[in-house]
Amino acid sequence: MFLDKFESFREIYIQCHDNPDADAIASGYGLYLYFEKLGKKVHLIYSGSYRITKPSLNIMIHQLDIPIEYRESISGYDLLLTVDCQYRGGNTTPHPAQRVAMIDHHPQCVSTDEWCVIKEEYGSCCTVVWELLQQKGFEVNDCRGLATAMYYGLFSDTGQLSEIFHPKDKEFRDYLRIDRDVMDQLVKSNLLREELQIAGEALADYYYDDEYSFAVIKTRPCDPNLLGVINDLAIQVDTIRVSIVYSQTPIGYKFSVRSDLKEAMAAQVARWISKDLGSGGGHINKAGGFILSKNYERQYPQTEFDQFLKNKLCEWGKKHSNE
Repeated sequence: MFLDKFESFREIYIQCHDNPDADAIASGYGLYLYFEKLGKKVHLIYSGSYRITKPSLNIMIHQLDIPIEYRESISGYDLLLTVDCQYRGGNTTPHPAQRVAMIDHHPQCVSTDEWCVIKEEYGSCCTVVWELLQQKGFEVNDCRGLATAMYYGLFSDTGQLSEIFHPKDKEFRDYLRIDRDVMDQLVKSNLLREELQIAGEALADYYYDDEYSFAVIKTRPCDPNLLGVINDLAIQVDTIRVSIVYSQTPIGYKFSVRSDLKEAMAAQVARWISKDLGSGGGHINKAGGFILSKNYERQYPQTEFDQFLKNKLCEWGKKHSNE
């Protein structure tokens, strides 16, 4: 079992990606409690240019007693384990380490070995960590705070649970026993005023294709959850039948899909867009995906990403209008 590899280490640093989100923090917290139970000296950290300021994340950290620390540098440790990211993948400060391990759910973007678990078919890193903890008989529901944190991690990374498509994510969602009062606080504190401005800017400058009735909306870099919030509003416009909202990340493009067309189910569109470039899926009306920059740039070096999306949706429209 993967976690058996860590039993010989005395001190372990668990590192979230820079500017961590709920999925990264909760994934790291689950591993922190597991290693702590084994008697390890364990630290949960993040680095980068920005400290955590998002209200929901601060509530999550303080209400659920998550011992995450900001560190500019670290030294004198046995193992660095990155969660919800990949070492030297572009969105994580690469602290020097003799032994590095990785747990992630994004498309692979670095060289890996037997110290890495990457399951890009899963909707959240929390699901990957839960599966690994299950293998070791570690019961997540024994700690209501951990269960709540991991639920919020899954919630945030899957468009408020609207973009879950893998059976393991669904099983994980149904398994968790959470603190509903805390969860309600997290959901109600999900947006910053800056994110309201990001949403307004994005909606004020969208692209609409009159022939095939689709919209493409670009946002500034933002929390992935905001993409779904924007898209849920865009798809309510009477003439928009398919909508894609996307933002660029340090390692690729995160996108959200909404559709009310039977011939353009959101999950199918997400898979069509991300084929050979990343991963995508979801439900009939709501879906999402991720495209890795290095894959995209290799196949479409001369095409801007928004034009790529427009081309793909036009191809889809032509294909299905002729059937």
